[in-house]
Amino acid sequence: MPELHEDPIPRHPWLAQLGQAYPAQIQRFRYQDSEEVLHEGDIGDAIYFLEEGSLVVEQSVGDRGARHVLKILSNRDGGQHLIPFGEMSHLLGGRRSATIRSSGGSIVVRLDSTTFEPIYRDFPDLARTLNLKLVERLNDSNARLKELAMRLEPPVDRVFADSARILVHKGEVPDALWQCVAGTLLSVDHNGARRDINPDPDGFFDADCFFKGTPSPRTIEASPGSFLVRWDGRAPSEVFRFHPELALRLLRNEA
Repeated sequence: MPELHEDPIPRHPWLAQLGQAYPAQIQRFRYQDSEEVLHEGDIGDAIYFLEEGSLVVEQSVGDRGARHVLKILSNRDGGQHLIPFGEMSHLLGGRRSATIRSSGGSIVVRLDSTTFEPIYRDFPDLARTLNLKLVERLNDSNARLKELAMRLEPPVDRVFADSARILVHKGEVPDALWQCVAGTLLSVDHNGARRDINPDPDGFFDADCFFKGTPSPRTIEASPGSFLVRWDGRAPSEVFRFHPELALRLLRNEA
């Protein structure tokens, strides 16, 4: 359990004003190394400020107890900076989305949720400053979410074939890897005769030509109504990031 700091008044001048005005709602704690400050899943009933030291923000992954470190919060400037955390669940009325623990010794200020209404009434300048800090944190979180979405979203073009479409011609080196998500693929011979082909379980066909840069052995056409995904040839390794089993199949074919 954390220890109450022997001096209940925070160092930061804004928080010090609150500590003097609302001594029952402002608490200052000492945390030891690895000690939890917030626990993922708990209800958010306060906003916290890191006054001194470092905190690790981590989130559970899967159902086996694995944890992923999201970021590190650090304040080494003697409490002169306002570094809020835990505000998302408080403002949005939800549960904590991450566990936050001390990395080394740290000092944390807890601001009870019941304090916010009198703060807006009695300390409008401080309330404005807190709002700006919280907006900064929300913007930072949004930026991180956008970055994560870009990492999770494959760099592909999604194509709906409203008419028959040739995806690759025989003898050409493919400049893209096509994946048939839904629909029918046909092999077209030099006389124009067509026959169904069976792509692999993920909808890929002749993937080795794409990765090796060798000519396609056949002309492939997508039938009308097919839904296709086009992987750009400028970043072939991205395919394996989202479809690692494709790499295994190609290796087996080489064996």
